[in-house]
Amino acid sequence: MTDSKHESVSGAGPAVMLDDSGSGKLAKGTLSLWDAVAISVAVLSPAMAMQLNAGGVAGVAGGSTPLAFLLGGIACLSLAYVVIGFTRRLASAGYAYTYASRSLGKHSGFMAGWLYAFGMACFVPMTMAGVGGILSSLLGLGGNWWFWFFLMGMVVLLGLSIVQIKFTTKVQLIVTVVTVLLFLLVDIVVTAKGGAHGLSLAPFTFSHTASGGFHGVFYGLILGITSFIGFETAADFGEETANPRRAIPIAILAAVFFGIVFYVWTTYVATVGYGVNALQHDPSVWVNGGFAAVATQYMNHAVGTMVQVGALFSAFIVCVACATASSRTLFAMAREGVLPKWLSHTNSWSRAPFNATATVAVLSTIVAAIIGFGYGSAALGGDAFTVYALAATVGTLAIVVVYIGLCIGGIAFFKKTSRRFNPFTHGLIPMIGVVLFAAAWYGSVKPAPPAPINSAAFIAIIWFVIGLIVLAVLSKRNRAAIERIGTILGEEGGDIESSSHSSASSSN
Repeated sequence: MTDSKHESVSGAGPAVMLDDSGSGKLAKGTLSLWDAVAISVAVLSPAMAMQLNAGGVAGVAGGSTPLAFLLGGIACLSLAYVVIGFTRRLASAGYAYTYASRSLGKHSGFMAGWLYAFGMACFVPMTMAGVGGILSSLLGLGGNWWFWFFLMGMVVLLGLSIVQIKFTTKVQLIVTVVTVLLFLLVDIVVTAKGGAHGLSLAPFTFSHTASGGFHGVFYGLILGITSFIGFETAADFGEETANPRRAIPIAILAAVFFGIVFYVWTTYVATVGYGVNALQHDPSVWVNGGFAAVATQYMNHAVGTMVQVGALFSAFIVCVACATASSRTLFAMAREGVLPKWLSHTNSWSRAPFNATATVAVLSTIVAAIIGFGYGSAALGGDAFTVYALAATVGTLAIVVVYIGLCIGGIAFFKKTSRRFNPFTHGLIPMIGVVLFAAAWYGSVKPAPPAPINSAAFIAIIWFVIGLIVLAVLSKRNRAAIERIGTILGEEGGDIESSSHSSASSSN
């Protein structure tokens, strides 16, 4: 660690800058722009999202499913604007933890990290359960085979966690490109054939939901947002990316725009492929068949099987990406003393936070076993998919709270760092994200979803309360750790106006 210090952009105290040597340090500057893009796009898990998540959205949004994904994309685009504002000034493995501490205060920063690490960790058992469930289905195996595949996947995940992150990102990029091309091929074919009854804009209205108009869309919005979560993950690797103030914003924008175009087009294809009115009255055909059934119907069985295989590999890749994102946040918090220091240890060769990753993997396995064998629901597709649905909902609810906090914090951050605060670009855009994310959170719990998904909000709230208790204890017993929150950075500087000044100037 160097002695170089800079005043915090929010006046929260001195920022300690890191060098790239010594234990407990990440591999500084090893990731390129394309690596950063690969990370953010891979976490979207396009193939898995369209095969598994979209069916969950369709269960309530019916023929209006594309609208739910479009609204989710708009919310995430608002958040992307805010995150890019932060990344222009700060590079940190803590991402949400650091950004919230710099804009809303250290206590808020701790809670943001507490929830974000938890939420991303929830997506590890979720996605690995998806791997186990899909593989069991493809091989025609029942019983507990999904869990054995889950365990095998976790072993591979731990193996990848000790290799250099640059290798992992290359694997993520290759798998993502191949699976996306397959889905785009089906999109083109179904669009060219006009679906079941021709193309129309009906899927972008509230009038074709399977459950109550606005409610159907906003209830489905929470799983729609689940599909977008992680587009900003490149920010977690700010310390490991070369020229992060340039590369991270590009990666974030590339991921969110890709997600909007790909998700909206693919869900539109599935909607018109099944039939808008048919989905309004019986969305179970999509819930049970997924996008693979559309591929089979409009192309052939082999393509449908390839879609499932693509979803399987996509699920594994996003599992690795979520584990690395969660581990980076745990690493950053432990490094500053608010979590056990053991979590800040990095591998001497790859500089990866192995202890944090191993912790996430072990806890994920325990969670999968508890949910899968204790609360398995045939209505959700069996034990593996009960793990998938419940963990997805819990993780999304936790991270949506962080997203709301970041949007609000962005407004405060822009006021402190912009030469001229513009009410539209610096105020209204973040508030759009706040409103849509809040609507998704509310729509996911009111009215209550079926069991065991109805426990998701309670689990998220309990974790939040535990975080408040830990924070209270730290505030009383270890004030020095609280003061260090958000102070360790890989890089600081730049000017927020580099990303927003042109907009502000044109508006004024």
